[in-house]
Amino acid sequence: MPTTASSPRRPRLRHRRRSATLALVVASAFVATGLTACSSSSGSGGNPGAPTVSVWSWRPQDKSLWSTVQSDLATQGVKVNIDFRSIAPTQYDAILRTAMNGGKGPDIFYDRAGEATDTYAAAGMIKALDGQVDTSTVSSAALATAQYQGKTYGVPFAIQTMSVFYNKAVLGQHGIAEPATWPDFISALQKLKSAGVTPMYVMGTEPWMLGLQIDAIGASTMPDDFTQQLVDKKADYTGAPYVQTLTAFQQLAPYLEPNWQAVGSADTEQETALALGKCGFVIDGIFNTPEFTTVNPAVQLGQFLVPSPAGGQPKVDWYADGDFSLNSQIGDAAEASAAEKVVAFTATPAFGNAFSSIAGEISPVKGASVPAKYPLAVQASQWFQSQPIQPIFGIRSAMDTPPPNVANLKANKSPAASGGVWTDEQNLAVQLLEGTLTPTQMAAKVQSELGWYYSGSTS
Repeated sequence: MPTTASSPRRPRLRHRRRSATLALVVASAFVATGLTACSSSSGSGGNPGAPTVSVWSWRPQDKSLWSTVQSDLATQGVKVNIDFRSIAPTQYDAILRTAMNGGKGPDIFYDRAGEATDTYAAAGMIKALDGQVDTSTVSSAALATAQYQGKTYGVPFAIQTMSVFYNKAVLGQHGIAEPATWPDFISALQKLKSAGVTPMYVMGTEPWMLGLQIDAIGASTMPDDFTQQLVDKKADYTGAPYVQTLTAFQQLAPYLEPNWQAVGSADTEQETALALGKCGFVIDGIFNTPEFTTVNPAVQLGQFLVPSPAGGQPKVDWYADGDFSLNSQIGDAAEASAAEKVVAFTATPAFGNAFSSIAGEISPVKGASVPAKYPLAVQASQWFQSQPIQPIFGIRSAMDTPPPNVANLKANKSPAASGGVWTDEQNLAVQLLEGTLTPTQMAAKVQSELGWYYSGSTS
């Protein structure tokens, strides 16, 4: 979430869709005038006469990472100056789209994996990396989110995971052990409620998080062979494992904070509540762990995978956050060559380790590891390595990646709201929790929106 420059809080990725009209106005002004009211820029310098490579991102927390990249490249004899610019997450997509359409885009940019990468690739605005960048070092599952029509168009930079976080002090005060099964989890929620403690927080006005929470439950509920059948179009979302996922999510409704439907204007309420001991549990992303300690540096947190409502082994829900894409229209040959070398470096363990050390997040580069100073991320990384849902079925999955709409891109329009399963989950999650939709009804509605993928070919 965007913060002031003086705030220590580390902004996180914003998934929700914003006003396309306002964003387009801001984007046009940004590109036309070079104003930086919604951005911060840091040119590393240090290599006089070397080409300057511009990098755009929605992640201001990565500023120091690119200074490290420039230094590491210099030790390899690659002289380049990296000009890193962060743009407010709520405005980033529109500003980038306008700049790329106007021929004023950056050399390298953080791209939303999946549909966004596909769209820029289909429009010919980014360069295929095959034969130029060795991506064999990257997790194949993550790399798939940066591939379009058999070619690779980006280097994934982060794996995000979902799990249940809990406040150790709150659970300790009420004699509650870390739940090992779904009945244990429901029992713990009930015990807190009976004691007058809010068991769990959600943010009803932040549907992107509700969608991720459904996916977190689904990862532990749906067998890998079922999600493979979803991908292969041999099963669909009306199947029993997905209905059971939605049933489990709905079972959490009695344990949420009062008036949860109106919570979320600050985009941090559930993290704040857990950190301050106002609730026992939240289902959240590993990307939000800095929020907890910003609110309460002394908070002691634990985390566990959502126990399987089906009684099986829990699995971690994961997705590729984004990828580094290379502008295909760089006019200067030296600059283009330098940019390619920078992108190539992002696929190395050296970069992966630097990213994990600075950001405290999971790199998809093989051989990179999260340092011990980030214990929750270390645990999440271990889960990703040992018990991931595979293939994924929600955000960034094949069923969440509609065909690219190049016309919308070139018209400076946001992607259509229809399409991905994660979008469908966002649109229906509140109704499910309120009980105005049954799990079976929601599953049918989700499936009905996925005709672009299934086209009646399930059997």
